[in-house]
Amino acid sequence: MKGTFRRTLAFVGRYKGRAFLAVLLGFLTIGANIGLMGASGYLIAKAALRPETVLLIWVPIVGVRFFGLSRGVFRYLERLASHDVTFRVLADLRTWIYSRIEPRGTVLLEDRRSGDVLGSVISDVNELQNFYLRVLSPPLVAVLSGLLGIGIVAWWDMRFGLILAVMLILAGVAIPALSHLAGRRRGEEAAARRGELYANANDLIMGLPELLLYGRAEKAAGRVEADQRRLSALQKSQNRTAAAASGMMLACTQAAMWLMLLAAIPLVAAEALSGIALPVLATVALASFEAVAPLPQTFQQFGGIMAAASRLFELAEAGQGEASAGPAAAAAHPLPAEGFAIQVEQLTFRYGPSEPAALDGVSFAIPPGMRVAVVGESGAGKSSLLQALLKLRPYEAGSVRLAGHELADLADEAVRDRFAVVSQHVQLFNESVRDNLLLARPDATDEELQQAAKAAQIHETILSLPEGYDTLVGEWGSRLSGGERQRLGLARALLRNAPVLLFDEPTAGLDSVTEEAFLRQAEEAAFPGKSVLWITHKLTGLERMDHILVLKSGRIVERGTHGELLRLQGEYWRLFRLQQAEAAWQETSHFENKS
Repeated sequence: MKGTFRRTLAFVGRYKGRAFLAVLLGFLTIGANIGLMGASGYLIAKAALRPETVLLIWVPIVGVRFFGLSRGVFRYLERLASHDVTFRVLADLRTWIYSRIEPRGTVLLEDRRSGDVLGSVISDVNELQNFYLRVLSPPLVAVLSGLLGIGIVAWWDMRFGLILAVMLILAGVAIPALSHLAGRRRGEEAAARRGELYANANDLIMGLPELLLYGRAEKAAGRVEADQRRLSALQKSQNRTAAAASGMMLACTQAAMWLMLLAAIPLVAAEALSGIALPVLATVALASFEAVAPLPQTFQQFGGIMAAASRLFELAEAGQGEASAGPAAAAAHPLPAEGFAIQVEQLTFRYGPSEPAALDGVSFAIPPGMRVAVVGESGAGKSSLLQALLKLRPYEAGSVRLAGHELADLADEAVRDRFAVVSQHVQLFNESVRDNLLLARPDATDEELQQAAKAAQIHETILSLPEGYDTLVGEWGSRLSGGERQRLGLARALLRNAPVLLFDEPTAGLDSVTEEAFLRQAEEAAFPGKSVLWITHKLTGLERMDHILVLKSGRIVERGTHGELLRLQGEYWRLFRLQQAEAAWQETSHFENKS
């Protein structure tokens, strides 16, 4: 808890000048309120004595006006300053957490539910807006304002200062401590429940078609409703605790005023104290409690805020991984904008210390402009190779060199800028076709967009859409067919104009006609002048490749051209025969169904 508090405090420390100003303005606001109440009490008491001239009460009249106006001004400035600090801290937190999870976002989403990550990035960060406003600032303002109130009443008699000090400690420490003990567990549990609600709601929305298909949507919705009920119950419990603390605070405030009066009345009766002091003492005591009024809420919310911070820091640490080489390294080892050689030597890669090696001693080279296919059954290590090349995961041993530079010495962005990727599941956002293409190169012109689309043979399809390039494609590209999504992904890769093209199972899920069309478009538009790494388990069209690597259990067991590997009659030949037999069976079944 202490470590989490210190780490959160460090974000506020960047703006300590602004934070100190906000605390000072908060103190001046409550000080003005104490002055207003005290001056009002003095004015009422003095006016009740019917002074001979209004000039005798002119000073308290001016004081009431001054303190009344200044309280509003100081309150406005305090809100402005405190929220300025809060929003700056939130902006830093959002930037920081994204910078931590972005380099290894793929890994995080494999190990965690996407809704849980979303809950941390949005809900937990938003919860931390209360750190300065509700946790840090109020106790500091309360201490300063409490000392001011105690000093004012102690000026008449130390006993008054002692009474107010005891009651302020009771209201500002004892009651908040009880509130904290009562609300800490609920606050921590509410933070966890909120994350669970985000995760389940995200699963429900993203998986709704499958849930409806299998009749499980109602059960999934019930799980979300149950999460919401549990969260609401916790929030109601927190509200009851807050209401009880508020009631005790009010009772403490009234008790302080009456104790002050009970102590002062005998002194007034003995003429040891002016009668005018009675209302001043009472009103100053009442006003002093404004400083401690937020403290029960501060202590009650502390557990939930720290739980949110802990979840956020845990997510950041999980996303940190190995430190990436920075801009200086990128400048020291520039990668050429045109073709360059890729050399992989004795590469070993695993997903965890206790996991078996996904790649074991893999070695190969891709000269500039060469087309290389990596094939193998599922689990052979094909996708692991892609993750290693793109620095999505660190490799355990061996060497990967781009243009002669060790991959570990290159900045992540410098590496990924030289690759264009077309994956099995092309990620399309619910934006326009234009915006999805511009992900590859934000400064591309409309002419360049259209050239890339024409090369991928998707231009005419785009023009047939209701708004052309400005048509929204839907979530995950739902308004497009599978083949259209792949061709749009190819157009995006072409627009990037990177020297190396990586294809990760690009034809998976496509029918044979669409697959052949995609292969032809890729060969005509993408392959010329580029280095190509084609990762697939389907052996269709691999005669287009210059070299083929066959992976099995993380090792390269065969290598050569399509014809050479068939003549070898090894693992590649076995896979090829199996896929031919499967294709023949599907064709026969299709013919029989039509008959």
